[in-house]
Amino acid sequence: MPAIEIRKISKKFKVYGNEFYALKDVSIDIKEGEIFSLIGPNGSGKTTLINIILGLLIPDTGYVKILGKRVEDESSLEKMNFVSPEERFHWVLSANDTLNIMGKIYGLDRATRKKRITGLVELFGLGNVLNRRFDGLSTGEKMRLALAKALLNEPQILLLDEPTLGLDPDISIKIREEIKRINKSYGTTILLTSHYMKEVEQLADRVAFIKNGKIVQVGKTNMIRKKGQSLEEYFVEKVEEG
Repeated sequence: MPAIEIRKISKKFKVYGNEFYALKDVSIDIKEGEIFSLIGPNGSGKTTLINIILGLLIPDTGYVKILGKRVEDESSLEKMNFVSPEERFHWVLSANDTLNIMGKIYGLDRATRKKRITGLVELFGLGNVLNRRFDGLSTGEKMRLALAKALLNEPQILLLDEPTLGLDPDISIKIREEIKRINKSYGTTILLTSHYMKEVEQLADRVAFIKNGKIVQVGKTNMIRKKGQSLEEYFVEKVEEG
């Protein structure tokens, strides 16, 4: 059973009275425990697909299943979490308060919250910022806090939308290391979107290229490299095709 089963998803939007397909007949299976990357140019449909997986958008046709359950079943959402560089927490709350409040939202009792927060603080090296307000954290610290938050409910599936966008190179390296550790330590299935092809090469087991709302190709990352192309060369080639 796939961790995420996407079948014939289509979604239209209307702009200035004209309809267009943001997604058209998209079908993908994402295996349990793998890191799967979705790449494509801006406006290709990546964010629309993420929002449909999260249940924030309803597709016109098709369906998504999370671990065998339709995404409309709210229990399927309890098995997921999401991280984005646009994620913001209340500016006046400390990192510790943020994690405790999110733990309550996820329905964790006090003892469970304390245990999980302690483990995640150690995992992401947040001990020295626990009592600092969110607006006083660096960009990298905010992203590590977001990753810690996303693991509080011990999700089986983690959606990462451009997790290193705008980060300094050294911080990006650390975040990629954490993503690998999450995948290996927890067996978490990860769906990653990124414009950084080197990042995708380093992290992803498989990659799907999406363009104009359609899946152009799905393949193992190492198989693309074996053809003599880097992912960046492959990406540029697909963008330049008609």
